[in-house]
Amino acid sequence: MAMNDPLKSGGLRKPYITMPGATGMPDMKDILASVPKEQEHRFESAGEFITRLAHRVTRWRESLPEDQIPVVLTFLPTGDVVEVVTVGEDGHSSVVIEGLVNDSPCMFISHQASLQILCYTREVEDEEEGEEPKKKRTIGFHVGGEEIEA
Repeated sequence: MAMNDPLKSGGLRKPYITMPGATGMPDMKDILASVPKEQEHRFESAGEFITRLAHRVTRWRESLPEDQIPVVLTFLPTGDVVEVVTVGEDGHSSVVIEGLVNDSPCMFISHQASLQILCYTREVEDEEEGEEPKKKRTIGFHVGGEEIEA
């Protein structure tokens, strides 16, 4: 065999004719070129993350008994725990959380990739006699200038 034989030189033999899609494999360059840039990164965005979390908490709340409410926590790198009151997007990949650390108000900004979230339920506190009924605490989710309460 000659030295320029692709099988001997470790190369791959190219087909004589190339026809996009003929092998059943779509041309990825054509597919990616047709996807709008906004949708290409939509799944990775902080807004999409927050929207999905809001819908999950909403569906979860609907399935809870009347005396239970969802609680969302996030954890700081220091080990402190933040009880989330609101969460919003801050650009494409950052998240702003307003909440409570040891009953003190705080604001925490994080890249969504390093955010750790825990959801659990808490029993609704009973009103004292003569008090007005308490509104069930909701969590605010802010995405694209709109608020989703869950």
